[in-house]
Amino acid sequence: MQTNIHVGRLVKEFELQIVGEQQDIKMVRFGLAVQRYLSKKARTDFIYYVAFGKTAEMLYQYANKKGVPIEVQFNIQSEVYEITEGQSQYRATNVVTSFMPWTTKQSEKEIAKNDGMVDGNESTLQGLNGLTDEDLEIR
Repeated sequence: MQTNIHVGRLVKEFELQIVGEQQDIKMVRFGLAVQRYLSKKARTDFIYYVAFGKTAEMLYQYANKKGVPIEVQFNIQSEVYEITEGQSQYRATNVVTSFMPWTTKQSEKEIAKNDGMVDGNESTLQGLNGLTDEDLEIR
């Protein structure tokens, strides 16, 4: 069994889609900007994910704002499919199983102020340690 966890900031707002043969599956695709290390000189990777069902609905409802820091737990699912006769293509997809927004009242104010760009000194990505009840916004 595998469990992967990333913490990053939402690259842009996303749409809730309805897919499937019977148009009965809810799905979202989104990207996170994930720093490799917690330092000012760290490189950022842009990693993309997909979520289905109730997880997709909850992501759309609670974490659909550019720049919002969120933690996602996901599984990597791989598949091989044929693109033309004799040629196959490999694809790996990050499928979100659960998530948690890492937002505080202060970080939401800064996101709104900077239109999605949060100050580099923001410490929200270091987790929720040291925050009080007044700092946290319950969703």
